[in-house]
Amino acid sequence: VCLMVYSALEYRIRKELKEKNETFPDQKNTPIQNPSCRWVFQFFKGIHLLVIGKNNNIFLNINKNHRELLKLLGSNYESFYSTS
Repeated sequence: VCLMVYSALEYRIRKELKEKNETFPDQKNTPIQNPSCRWVFQFFKGIHLLVIGKNNNIFLNINKNHRELLKLLGSNYESFYSTS
């Protein structure tokens, strides 16, 4: 089941990048349209959630590439990383 989810996410990322003619940086910062899911997971490593009080969350270390990929994947992914 894990490999199926991994494979489905990789397919979706690559499909959205190609359909929207967008790119994602690889390990050498070269823009590509077919990143592996493993690389995307590694790229998102280091993002931290800072909780301040009851209703104040701040995501740290999110950059432009993270936000663009989340936007391509849809509102469910974007809302998970929103700061509300």
